[in-house]
Amino acid sequence: MFDVATRPSPSSDASAALGVPFDWRLTPPAPASAYPWTDFASSTGVPQPYVEVLQTYALELEDTFSTAIVISLFTDARAGRDDKLPLNQTDRRGWIGDEFMGQTFDTRGDRWGNLLWLYYITKVQADILEAARFTAQESLDWMVRDGLASRVTVSTLWTGPDLDRLAVRPTIYQADQTRPVYDVLWGTSLRKAIR
Repeated sequence: MFDVATRPSPSSDASAALGVPFDWRLTPPAPASAYPWTDFASSTGVPQPYVEVLQTYALELEDTFSTAIVISLFTDARAGRDDKLPLNQTDRRGWIGDEFMGQTFDTRGDRWGNLLWLYYITKVQADILEAARFTAQESLDWMVRDGLASRVTVSTLWTGPDLDRLAVRPTIYQADQTRPVYDVLWGTSLRKAIR
């Protein structure tokens, strides 16, 4: 946990403020305190002392998977040489750090992100839904390998008024629990090709 000095905000809940679920929140603020600072770039050329009254909040972690899931689902993995890139694209994307992963660094070999971006503009076909489901599942399987979850399942479907958006629904279970600890339907930026 670390402290953050900030001006008071209308909401102390990151989920409400940002509109998406995260696994951290702002704790209730401490009483407002004076934070002295010096402006060394004042127009007079003479350092000017200031005092600003701020409230101190602290970020507190919660025992959820939200941030890990957001990073896993919405970070682009590097496409392999055999992967077909979207029309007119040559960039294989991905995190440069994946190049350094492997036997000498981490025996798990988990890649960062997934390949959902390959299906950004696509035809509505059953095999596209399965390919998107597979890459989302693959990007979340590390949670089972690392012992954070006992089971992860992912379903995909076309959604929206015109059935033109891909939705991904990860469901995550922990040991000895019959109900999932995470079950959110994510609408992605993937869309059907207009042809």
